[in-house]
Amino acid sequence: MRGSKQMGTWDASVFGNDDAADYLYELDNADTFAKIVPVLEAALDFVLDALDEIEAPAGAVGIAAAALVAAWEEPSLLGSKTTDVLLPWPRTNDPVPERLRTKASQVLDRMQDVRGNELAELWEESGEFPEFSAEVSHWRSRLGD
Repeated sequence: MRGSKQMGTWDASVFGNDDAADYLYELDNADTFAKIVPVLEAALDFVLDALDEIEAPAGAVGIAAAALVAAWEEPSLLGSKTTDVLLPWPRTNDPVPERLRTKASQVLDRMQDVRGNELAELWEESGEFPEFSAEVSHWRSRLGD
């Protein structure tokens, strides 16, 4: 990838960047529903509440949080992408809150738009926006409408 050093990425996967990897470690101590939900929701809200441009790190974390919401009821979707940091996921038997599913969908939709989105702009500049977009679309499709 041409933009990898600049963007701190090693591939276009949701967890293939420094910011998402760091975020997984933030969740490492979240071992109950009461701890997991606020960490996910804060990352999603940060993207959704952005008034101007979404900076690349916030976008990467928002996408990672959205993917974790998408994988809540189907953890096998994560495969080895989380480097075993979060396994088992989601560490609770509670169902995913519907508001998180809604916010995750909105974040993934927002992150597909290059306008006002530094992460998407960087992927576009690297010439690999189609790979990034396909990855975001994959996770978005798991959330349904």
